[in-house]
Amino acid sequence: MSALEKLTAFYASQKEAELPESALAIMRLCLLDWLIVSRAASGDAVAESALTYARSQGQGDATLFFGGTAPPRIAALANGTVSHALDYDDTHFAHIGHVSTVVIPAALAMGQARGASFERILRAALMGAEAATRTGIWLGRDHYQIGFHQTATAGAIGAAVAASVAAGLPDARAALTNAAGFAAGLKAQFGTPMKPVNAGMAAANGVEAVLMAEAGLFGSENALEALNATHHGEANMRGFDGIGEAWLFEQVTHKFHPCCHGTHAAIEAMMAGLQQRAGAPDHVQITTHPRWMSVCNKPTPSDHLEAKFSYKALAALLMQNGGQGIDDAALKGLFPMSKDTEALMARIDVVADESISEEATQVALTWGGETKTFEHNLTAPLPFETRLQKLLSKGDAALGQGDAARFWSAIEAGDLPALLTEVTK
Repeated sequence: MSALEKLTAFYASQKEAELPESALAIMRLCLLDWLIVSRAASGDAVAESALTYARSQGQGDATLFFGGTAPPRIAALANGTVSHALDYDDTHFAHIGHVSTVVIPAALAMGQARGASFERILRAALMGAEAATRTGIWLGRDHYQIGFHQTATAGAIGAAVAASVAAGLPDARAALTNAAGFAAGLKAQFGTPMKPVNAGMAAANGVEAVLMAEAGLFGSENALEALNATHHGEANMRGFDGIGEAWLFEQVTHKFHPCCHGTHAAIEAMMAGLQQRAGAPDHVQITTHPRWMSVCNKPTPSDHLEAKFSYKALAALLMQNGGQGIDDAALKGLFPMSKDTEALMARIDVVADESISEEATQVALTWGGETKTFEHNLTAPLPFETRLQKLLSKGDAALGQGDAARFWSAIEAGDLPALLTEVTK
């Protein structure tokens, strides 16, 4: 079976099936996280620009963050951009990208336009997330390494599945062939406002693929294979093994720092070390997997957006605050960069080692000739309740006490009007 056949069979078998509660529970957590990181982007320049653009396109059936409405495609574009503006949203390391920030806006915008229930929108988001994850694995590491951004390429396929479910399409074949022609996004945009737009663009492309399919438009049956060929994919069919039976999206990881997820293992290891001993170390060596060197090793970031992809800048910030963590305000406060920060960055070396897993980082801290090594792996299992509590704490830190708990109450109750009220605040 081809990738298109695998995805259309998945859609046909799952669009009305009883989905596993374990996977639905993780998607509820992702919905909570999506609301937190999107609301936290209030006032962010990239988020505000995306919303200004959306509001200029006229009113429609779908809700925009912080008020207003727009046509479904435009709402998905804006809301997807808003939810990735702080780079604080979840990541799937097998997919190699961000998933919820793409599929939730597509599911919600199309669901609102078609009067879908909360349960239908949740199903749509989960099925879209699984399709995006599987497609990301199918495209593979080579696709990412050569410069494409799975969030936008595989994400557009997932968004098309999500929007198809939300719209109640009997099958997703035409929408998928359309989305394969739209899918695009480059890692070269990292550190600029276009990086979050990659996520919004994928969400919008999924919605538009469905609207065009409903109007009778469709693409080549070989469109997905052509996407793989022209975008330097691996065509790793193992990515579709067990689709519809095993839900790989459940392996998604949530962020607890507003920067590239590739830096998080280093941040956690640095925090563990710095909290054990007062004072900035004389030398720091960060050892990471080679694939992160072109993503997270910007040695001289010029602003806070680039700092989100700089091991050295993030480590220097932690050295300044004694390992108390990273937040967006502190990142912005690094610029213009002081001589003291530059001096701390000069103490930091970043090296690559293929024996370190892609999800882990090792940090060696040296004080007065004594070196201590700390390691963190982001895939270490987190029980559901632990992850929920960490997300609620993240919400309290980002938004204030009580907001995240209110979001979670609406999600647990399946209360779509309450959820939309939170979006518009």
